[in-house]
Amino acid sequence: MAERRTLSFATLDRVMPDVDRLLEGHETVGNWSLGQICNHLAGAIAGSVEGFPFHAPWIFRKTLGAVSRRRVFKTGRMATGIPLPARYSPKPDLDPRAEAEALRATLRFYAGFQEPLALHPVFGRLTRDEWNQLHAIHCAHHLSFVLPRPSVRLDQAKEAGLDVDPGVV
Repeated sequence: MAERRTLSFATLDRVMPDVDRLLEGHETVGNWSLGQICNHLAGAIAGSVEGFPFHAPWIFRKTLGAVSRRRVFKTGRMATGIPLPARYSPKPDLDPRAEAEALRATLRFYAGFQEPLALHPVFGRLTRDEWNQLHAIHCAHHLSFVLPRPSVRLDQAKEAGLDVDPGVV
């Protein structure tokens, strides 16, 4: 099995170009499909606007939540394999294109939302900049399990004898 890719997004504006590239061809190396990942990310971003149905107890947010928060923001990475409550796990067999469009719409809505944002269920109160950074880290975490396949255009260019950098196509 291939390893996940190293991925980070400086801003949320970089997420959808990556998803669009993955829609051209990809393989997943984790437990979720691209459709499930897009669905989960859209739900998390929507939760930061609409609020989450669950919050960890106050004492957890102030202790382990605070430690996790510092680690995530310091490293720019999230731990893998953290069990999610069933309500946050996406259904199987989701259409990747439809879920990508839902993620795109959610990102647009989030970008235009001017009211105070909700409490994070584990990290508590976050500033807008912290939410932006956390969403970018979260998106990179999950999308790192999706590997782009070389596009048909790249294959055709190689067959034609052209020297093409796959990172540009």
